[in-house]
Amino acid sequence: MNKTIKILTISSKGGVGKSTIAMQIVTPYLYLLNNKNPIKYYEFDDDNKDYLSFGASNLSVRKTVNISDDFIRDEITEIFSQNESVCVDIGGNKTTTLALNAFKQSGMIYFIDLVIIPLLDGEQDGINASIIYQTLKHLNPEIKILFILNKAKNINKLDYQFENYFGDPRGIFSEKYALKSYLSHEDFENYAIMPENDVIKYSRRFGYTIYEIAKQKRDFITDLRKNMSEYSSEKEIKLVSFKNYMDHSTKEYFKEVIVPIFKKLNMLLGGK
Repeated sequence: MNKTIKILTISSKGGVGKSTIAMQIVTPYLYLLNNKNPIKYYEFDDDNKDYLSFGASNLSVRKTVNISDDFIRDEITEIFSQNESVCVDIGGNKTTTLALNAFKQSGMIYFIDLVIIPLLDGEQDGINASIIYQTLKHLNPEIKILFILNKAKNINKLDYQFENYFGDPRGIFSEKYALKSYLSHEDFENYAIMPENDVIKYSRRFGYTIYEIAKQKRDFITDLRKNMSEYSSEKEIKLVSFKNYMDHSTKEYFKEVIVPIFKKLNMLLGGK
């Protein structure tokens, strides 16, 4: 597989998990393809700098791009013409429109290897995602797209939670706004699942990705038992106990959730 991969996370709706997926999925995936060397991460957003939540992470070199800059088209051309793997996180609302227009004008839409569109379970999420999908396919009919059903609650009842993707399983309501009505058969099969889990929130609190916490090698229980007499406060003991919980939970989440998404990415990027 070619190790120079450029992946976009995008949605015109805020709060759907673009930055979470960019940092927790795309960044470690590209990092591993890049022989465990840091990759470039660009956040296109005037209002938020979500990547700062991962300030301790060593998987990427991160930069904010000012979307209102008159030279945004040139910035995009510079980023996508380089022979390096990049993760690009496109902010919502007007940022999405401006960025897509710049990709069209620069021709860099053809240099994107994969676009990831996160999706929550609200009706408006489905509407916005369908608009983004149709816009991307209009700009480049061959573009590869992966939908990530974010904050999934029950894997066995996905169709009930994500009616905005699969259509109404009861057959009662109109499927007019379900993505199923807009996607090609091939693209409809291109989805992955990201279950809701506390490790997503707490990994941000520690400033690292789930991958980084899962891959650390430390026996917190042994450390706790050996040094219990040395801890000066209840808070220190609770912290080590919590780190032990995070150690086990992130390893499980990485194995059960993130690795399967990596495999989906490999499949979509096949020739790369």
